[in-house]
Amino acid sequence: MNFSNLILNFQQTFGSYLATFIMWGFLMTFLFNMVSKSSIVCRDKTLMWISLTIFLSYLLTDPLITMAFEIESLRYASVFMLWFCLDLACLAIIWLITRNSSISDFPAKLYVTVGLLTNSFLFLCLYIDVSVNGNEERWWLWDLYTVTVNVMDIMMLVALLTNKDFLKLGALVSHIKAKAC
Repeated sequence: MNFSNLILNFQQTFGSYLATFIMWGFLMTFLFNMVSKSSIVCRDKTLMWISLTIFLSYLLTDPLITMAFEIESLRYASVFMLWFCLDLACLAIIWLITRNSSISDFPAKLYVTVGLLTNSFLFLCLYIDVSVNGNEERWWLWDLYTVTVNVMDIMMLVALLTNKDFLKLGALVSHIKAKAC
């Protein structure tokens, strides 16, 4: 085995464990929100339902789960289209759950929306690159995908845990709306 194959094998293994860690993070976020929101009877459980939705979506395609159950279809380029569809379905469910909730009350809604839309766009780009164009050589888009998807996942985790506008995206949206009117 040459050095480049060794690096590629390490990246794939590390990627699988990172994806599982992120999925575990969404499980812990769900459990945290479930315990903290159910301890007070009248508390709004929106964050708990958003966390559960994302956790279940990520659980469906977790690399370690698919390896354990020997699901072959998730090892091919079509997985990008599956992730694209799951993120859009997850986003639709979240918007259905939060249709009566404002972004000012739930900044996590904005962060989850931005994260899922960004991830969906990148999944679609990778699907087109690999499946449609037949590209098998790594290039900058693949590195951008790798970094951005993980950053978006971590951003969503932090948002669901804190429900704070920590990057001031809500303030930016409000500012843009004020300028537009």
